[in-house]
Amino acid sequence: MSGDDHRRQAVPDDGRDDVREIPVSDGSSAEHKEWLKEVRGWLVVLATLAASVTYQAGQNPPSGVWQHSSGHLASNPVLHDGKFVRRYLTFYYFNATAFATSLVIIILLLNERFYKSEAKVAALTLTTMVDPMSLVGAYIAGSTRDMANSIYIIVLTCFLFVCVVYIARYVVLTCFLFVCVVYIARYVVQGWLLLTEHMKKRVEAAKERERKEGKQRERDKHAKTRRSRCFSCNCCACCRAFEYDDIESRGLPKTEDN
Repeated sequence: MSGDDHRRQAVPDDGRDDVREIPVSDGSSAEHKEWLKEVRGWLVVLATLAASVTYQAGQNPPSGVWQHSSGHLASNPVLHDGKFVRRYLTFYYFNATAFATSLVIIILLLNERFYKSEAKVAALTLTTMVDPMSLVGAYIAGSTRDMANSIYIIVLTCFLFVCVVYIARYVVLTCFLFVCVVYIARYVVQGWLLLTEHMKKRVEAAKERERKEGKQRERDKHAKTRRSRCFSCNCCACCRAFEYDDIESRGLPKTEDN
C-alpha cells in the first residue's frame, strides 16, 4: 500500500499502543495528481510545438540557403558565409539545444512513474527552463544583426517573464475584479445601478446648473459680438439699432440721448 493512500496512526489495543496502517482518503493528493496530469498535458503540447518550430528553423535557417554554386556551396546557409558567421553559430547552437531539450521533455513526460523521484523532477524542471531560454537565444541571434536590438529583446523578455510570474500568483483575484468592474460598468451605462433619492436630486441639480451656465455663456458670447459692432455714431438708424440692442442686453435704462 502506497503512502499517499495510508497514514500511520496509534490505535489502542488492550491497553497498549499498537501502530497500525489505516487507509485514509486524502483529497489533496487526488487534486495534486489531477494538477500534475493537466500540467503534463500542457508541457507535452508546448514541447511538441517547440520541437516543430526548431526543426523547421534548422532546415531553413535565417536568410535562407544558397541556391547556386557560383562562388558558394549550394544549400549552404547564407548567414554562415557572410560576415555574421558568429551570429549563425550562435543561432545554430541555441536552436539545436532547444530542439534536443524539447525531445527530452516529450520522452520524459511519457512515463508516469517519472514523478516518483525528486531528482528526476528536478531534471525535468531544469530541462523545461533551458528550452525556452534556448528558443529566445535562437530568436535573438537569427532575427537581428544589431547588438542594441539584441539587448532590447533580452531585457524585454526578462521583464515580461517577471510580469507573467507575478501576475500568475494573483490571476484569480485579477479576473474576479475585472469581471466585477465589467458588470458594474454595464449596469451604470444601462441605468440599473441602485441610487438613493438624494443622489438623484444632486445629479439633476448638477445637470440643471450646467444647462444654466451653458445658456449664460451663450448670451455673454452673443452680447460681446453685438458690442463689437460699430455704433459710436448716430448717423443712421442701423447704428442706433445696434446701440439699442446693446443697452437691452446689458439691462441699462434708456435715456433721451439713446
